[in-house]
Amino acid sequence: MVAVSLYFSNAVGSVDFVPGSYVYLHWTGADISSVEFRALYVHVYNLLKRHELKGILADHRAMPAAPPAADRDWLLNEWLPKALAETGLARYAVLPMPDPAQRLHTDSVIGQLRQSLETAFFDDVDPAAAWLMAAE
Repeated sequence: MVAVSLYFSNAVGSVDFVPGSYVYLHWTGADISSVEFRALYVHVYNLLKRHELKGILADHRAMPAAPPAADRDWLLNEWLPKALAETGLARYAVLPMPDPAQRLHTDSVIGQLRQSLETAFFDDVDPAAAWLMAAE
């Protein structure tokens, strides 16, 4: 994986960035609270906007469980439209949680993401990063 710089972290995850390229969001494995989940995505938005980045690499492999429905709704119906309207976000690379029953990216979430931006799923960070950087 290319070098990343820490931008923000809390008990449940970190937001890093590859300067001039993309945001890297990943989880610690700790139980997720709504406040901490939303804080990570607020910082993803800030980083996208501040550095004019076009992609997110969302590494959910260590996420202990999908967030509650209210947080998923917030992500898709408030955060995502704002990010699409106010940043250059165009690509979303995902490393999904290992357990399909626990995944944030259910078929409905995937469908909504794919209607809004280029979305691809990967098993490892390096191919996901390469896909994001190929769009530049």
